[in-house]
Amino acid sequence: MFGVVCTSSTLAQEQSFKPVVIYQSELQHDSYLALIDAGIRQFEEKTQVSVMRQHVGDKGYVHSLRQAAEQGYTPIVVVESNSQQDFAQVATSFPSVHFISLDVAYHLPNVLGLTFNHAEGSYVLGYLSGLKTKTNRIGFIGGLDIPIINHFKCGYELGIRDANPEASLMTQYINKGLASWDDLNSAQAIANTMLAQQVDIIFPAAGYASVGAMEAVKVNGHALSFGVDHNYSNLYPLTNLASLEKRVDIAVFASLMQLKNAIWNGNRKHFGIKQGVINVAINPHTPNLTDKEKQLMAKLMRDFKGNNTAISQKVARYCPTQI
Repeated sequence: MFGVVCTSSTLAQEQSFKPVVIYQSELQHDSYLALIDAGIRQFEEKTQVSVMRQHVGDKGYVHSLRQAAEQGYTPIVVVESNSQQDFAQVATSFPSVHFISLDVAYHLPNVLGLTFNHAEGSYVLGYLSGLKTKTNRIGFIGGLDIPIINHFKCGYELGIRDANPEASLMTQYINKGLASWDDLNSAQAIANTMLAQQVDIIFPAAGYASVGAMEAVKVNGHALSFGVDHNYSNLYPLTNLASLEKRVDIAVFASLMQLKNAIWNGNRKHFGIKQGVINVAINPHTPNLTDKEKQLMAKLMRDFKGNNTAISQKVARYCPTQI
């Protein structure tokens, strides 16, 4: 979590603080959007300041951003800047409005980018996949073919290769615009296709749609999977090995508190395992992991928490984060 820096520059004190978050769809329980909303609710409870919520579709997202800026909302929490090429143009058009951009940072003075080291957590999952696969065929399902999702894939593939050079990775994306993140049917269909081709472990990085892939693995009964964003151990106790938790609620809460306190100390905040925002939660119910394997995963996590360790340097070299 990032804190307030006393020597940082401040926002104009007279500037209004009228926050809004724009979601691309309705919130689903235990989803990535629900995590964002949890951070917002924590902020509301702490400050007694209400945050406006808007739910829009794929085609209306950029229009809603522009409309919110015209109506004087600031800051605007932008959930989908990573798949909206026109976002930077909107932010440039409203220099007095502050935006909180999830997953992507921009070289713009009014945009605070919250970025995450997905590759670190994905590496741990990949290493575990390399150890556990019996067919040497592993699957990755992405929501969209964009840099953020490929950062997940990069870490995952690197971990697989380090644990098991004989294993191969099959990759497929849903690629249906913003609807991809909620398209459980497509994720399930892709997973079933992979399973039919002897893939025996699948890591979906597709938002709430990932549940479709996890469900396909559960029904199959002979494969394993991972959760993403949220800890899905209780829902898939026998087939999920672990979950890559992305505690975006922590980052959103901290950024809203910072802006409310008129603090602006840079236009990018980066979070990984060391900051406690990216985490790999081993499924305590799974019968598919030995104590030795669990201890190995815990050691990898400790290595990522260290300062400039060999493993963190390797992931940073092969899977650099983008601004």
